[in-house]
Amino acid sequence: MFQTLKRLQRLAAGCALAAALPLAQAAPWTLTGAIGTHDPHLYKTSSTWWLFETTDNGGIGVKYSSNGTAWTQGLPIFPGGLAWWKTYLPTNKTAMVWAPGCGEYNGLGYCYYAISSFGSQKSAIGLATSAGGIASGQWVDQGAILTSKSGDGYNAIDPAFVVAANGDPYMVFGSFWNGIHITRVSKVNLKPPTGGIVNIAKDTANGIENGFIVRKGSYYYLFVSKGACCQGANSTYRIAVGRSTSITGPYADKAGVSMMSGGGTLLASSGSRFKGPGGQSLLADGSVMAWHAYDAQNNGAPVLFMGNVTWGSDGWPQAVW
Repeated sequence: MFQTLKRLQRLAAGCALAAALPLAQAAPWTLTGAIGTHDPHLYKTSSTWWLFETTDNGGIGVKYSSNGTAWTQGLPIFPGGLAWWKTYLPTNKTAMVWAPGCGEYNGLGYCYYAISSFGSQKSAIGLATSAGGIASGQWVDQGAILTSKSGDGYNAIDPAFVVAANGDPYMVFGSFWNGIHITRVSKVNLKPPTGGIVNIAKDTANGIENGFIVRKGSYYYLFVSKGACCQGANSTYRIAVGRSTSITGPYADKAGVSMMSGGGTLLASSGSRFKGPGGQSLLADGSVMAWHAYDAQNNGAPVLFMGNVTWGSDGWPQAVW
């Protein structure tokens, strides 16, 4: 999460890389343009594909595409950063905006995002809203809606939005400290109430973060990144999944192992060239996944990957590569 967006773009320039992955279950799409990214959050409106991404040089990173394959770097949200972000950063540290989760709900554009620094539990999830939806670009910051400090039972980063079958909206979040959590949020202002946080996945042996839930059929599927990110070609990230009939769990993998006990069915792991796949997100119907992986032949640059998700007759998503 810690290389600047400019560096990501420079290292990834000219890389239309999507066909070269080994042991592909389903070939990722061939992507062009601005494909240097970290923690890509995928969302699609009627005419535009959007990606919101981690940056460490101020603002919330944005990309857009008319077809989902040719990507253009857009203007960041809050490009100069916000004054309150400094509360959650070391002295003189440039704002690190991590793993934003953005989209539209009942016509309102929303963008959850995290402010933190590496290895710290002093973190905050902020919320920006846009009355005109994503495309209007008229974002208004709503401040910190969830925070954490050393000793808390969770880390307030990696937010993602999901709507339950009954219409109630939720936010998934968490990283390492007791893993992945979920909380219901208000239908009016999309902020969580006090309390009501449920722990839904842990992996103390490997680490776990980037929780993302998709509702499909009678199940909720929890996608996670396990292992270590942000180390270029030495990253050990991999993508795993479990499911539950309830949005608040319990979640278990295909073998029945609880995700509170380290469970998770593997969907993507390192290949010979591209290492540490993770930071995943999906369209709400589970049809397409976006993720990043590190290019071992290009100084470990994080690169955007996207591909169709195949769902088996058993109801489980198949390996993406």
